[in-house]
Amino acid sequence: MPSNVPGPRVGQVQRVLKSSDGTEIFARATGRSDNPSLVFVHGLAFSGMVWDELFKDETLLRQFYLVSYDMRGHGRSGKPKREEDHASTLYADDFAAVVKAFNLKSPILIGWSLGGTVACDVCAHLPNTISGIVYVAGLPYIGPVMNTIATPKILGMLPGFFSTDDVVYSATTKIEFIDINFKDPNSVLVSVKWAWLGATVMQGPADSQLVLSRAQDPEKLHQAGLAGLPLLLINASADKLIQGDVVEKTVKPYFKDLEVHTVEGGSHVMFYEDQEEFVQVLMRFAKRVYRKKLPGSKL
Repeated sequence: MPSNVPGPRVGQVQRVLKSSDGTEIFARATGRSDNPSLVFVHGLAFSGMVWDELFKDETLLRQFYLVSYDMRGHGRSGKPKREEDHASTLYADDFAAVVKAFNLKSPILIGWSLGGTVACDVCAHLPNTISGIVYVAGLPYIGPVMNTIATPKILGMLPGFFSTDDVVYSATTKIEFIDINFKDPNSVLVSVKWAWLGATVMQGPADSQLVLSRAQDPEKLHQAGLAGLPLLLINASADKLIQGDVVEKTVKPYFKDLEVHTVEGGSHVMFYEDQEEFVQVLMRFAKRVYRKKLPGSKL
């Protein structure tokens, strides 16, 4: 007889969710919903589309449910214009809306670059929600630490993101920003570069300022790390935006369960240009975390 219990969702699902303050959050998921889940968060000015190739990776899809969303102020999500609309608790609420919409159980949060800061929000306001953190050339939190973790190159480009009176300056900054993400931008498909550039155009100067200046307190993040929350750092030796060795020094005192992997010769987008190595490292960490967290899992 047919069961009345619905089976796992299979395939890709896209949704526009509402966060606690009514801000729309665009999210998507792909794979089997009964697999352990990985939530991917993109970097500054981009959107979840940067994960497109990973979300086709059969190795990942066989064992994990892949979820991504556009942070507020980015991509297809809402872009509220007040400082209070970018409070840490609201970023946590955005994550909670995604977890609830896709019925996720203790996901691992994977934050690329600026996306890494979401883990700080989650730890501060949603304790015991995630099973682990992966910083992919990640920024742990917003604040003065950015001046030591970010390279002088990207710090020097920020005025171009904030410019409201020089269209050419703004446009050329974003074109250069796309290029410095890659090892050799001339070898990247123009369709990919233009798609990623299009995502950055969706974020205006005011949005860039708001998402980079919001207040965060890392105390709860540090407490979670000292309590054993697993953290994986995936850095790249040729990253032109983030100094991975400085990230490691910043978080090492606070994370008892810390793994570090450096993609030799890798760029800021090593998940795209060195996908096979990235997937292997990510899966090894995720399997370990979930075997400990979910002893009965298939992993």
